[in-house]
Amino acid sequence: MNTGTKIRIFGRLLDSLDAPVWVIGADGNLVYLSAGVATWLDRDVQPMVGRRCVAGATVSDDPLDRIAASLSPPPGLAQRGTASLRVQIPAIDGTPRRDPIEVRFVRIGHGKDAITIAVAGSFDDRGTDGEWKDAVELRQRLDRWRKHHASLTTIATAGVSKSAKRLRRRLQVAAATRTDIGFFGPPGCASELIATRIHQLAAPGEPIVTVDGSLMDPELLDATLMPLIDRLSDSSSAVSTALVRHLDEMPLDAQLRLSDLHSTYGGRLRLLALCGVRPATLPDDHDPISIDPLAIDASHQRGLCDALIEILSSLSVPMEPLSDRVDDIPLLATALLDNRRAAGDGSAERISRAALDALVIYPWPGNFDELDAAIRHAVRATTGSSIAPEHLPLAIRSYRPGGASAVAKSTAVSLDDAVFRYEMRLINEAVDAADGNRAEASRRLGISRSRLLRKLDEAEQRSAGDQSSKVRSSPERSSDTSTAKSPGKRPPKS
Repeated sequence: MNTGTKIRIFGRLLDSLDAPVWVIGADGNLVYLSAGVATWLDRDVQPMVGRRCVAGATVSDDPLDRIAASLSPPPGLAQRGTASLRVQIPAIDGTPRRDPIEVRFVRIGHGKDAITIAVAGSFDDRGTDGEWKDAVELRQRLDRWRKHHASLTTIATAGVSKSAKRLRRRLQVAAATRTDIGFFGPPGCASELIATRIHQLAAPGEPIVTVDGSLMDPELLDATLMPLIDRLSDSSSAVSTALVRHLDEMPLDAQLRLSDLHSTYGGRLRLLALCGVRPATLPDDHDPISIDPLAIDASHQRGLCDALIEILSSLSVPMEPLSDRVDDIPLLATALLDNRRAAGDGSAERISRAALDALVIYPWPGNFDELDAAIRHAVRATTGSSIAPEHLPLAIRSYRPGGASAVAKSTAVSLDDAVFRYEMRLINEAVDAADGNRAEASRRLGISRSRLLRKLDEAEQRSAGDQSSKVRSSPERSSDTSTAKSPGKRPPKS
């Protein structure tokens, strides 16, 4: 029996099973899906053959690409040869949500000839490697995020913190309506990427022009927006969008010109503004629409004229710095790693606990963009399956909370030495005040004369090993009336 006949027989056997079965080729693409998969998904699975089956590999808006990506195996499969994962399929085209299923993945073969067979069933794959368990848990959390927030496919919105949840609520509102929006946040917080995605969702096909506000004057602004102005002037039904970077850094005369254009064309010219200064206060409730920048003190809106504040009153989206989203950093880093791996960059499948710890304690002055660059650097530096601290950029792996001064303080302070120096300062002051009379000095200090002599003797012994000691006198233990060591002092009195 030839090989082709054997494969057809094997395929018929798998198709006769109720359990979903699929096969992933060595290149990460689906090569086979059984009839059980078609029944589970309630759709024809033949068009899915050849699609990318790697976590995060949503290479297009095609729903089948998202389904194919969700069928990918968990991290660690290449090393262990087998692993289990609870697979969740995103709801596509209004189809009912399907319950997740347990899937056992088995890798067969080696290197470029290896394939992966996935079989749905009931498995308990409890490995002893805690770090791989953490990686699988992060992967499952990412799958849940992708499932529930498939429309907002920008990685910067992933996370479980309150800041991430508020951001997603506001973006869902922004994506559902065509309105002027102000994005307020520090540099590097992915506001332009998010604004572009919101534009694609709220106004698909609508022309958009990007303006760098900090470089504008009224004449240059008109020239930059001329394609939109011509379009809006030629047709009363035409609509357009201007995405303005650094709006709060735009010169005042250019801001006034922008507000005049917005007023001239009404709601047909939509403004997406990216500002480096966020509103002073925002309501901390669950209503993403109840944001009124007009109620905010205009003095906090650095560089924004009153007319633009009025325009942006419809909806404001604050972008929190990454340092305020510490709980989201492991998920964000894992999602960025998935994207790199899906694109064919590097071999890393997970981030080690030590590396995640380094990412969490780092303050991220460059925010999301810096995290993206750090993962890109780590992927290129890693030759194995795990990103370790030594693969991270130097600034991150060498960072210590509080900086070098805090480390120096924590290691240089000795309580015994500090107490000794304080005691000797008081003793020297008392001896000076008593004109060298140690008996009088001991009475002033409230200690016995023998104790005073012991302290002075200890100071003399320390000064022998440390020439920088500030001890100014040394006792003669053979006599009660020894001569003071300090120059210019008269002989002590008994």
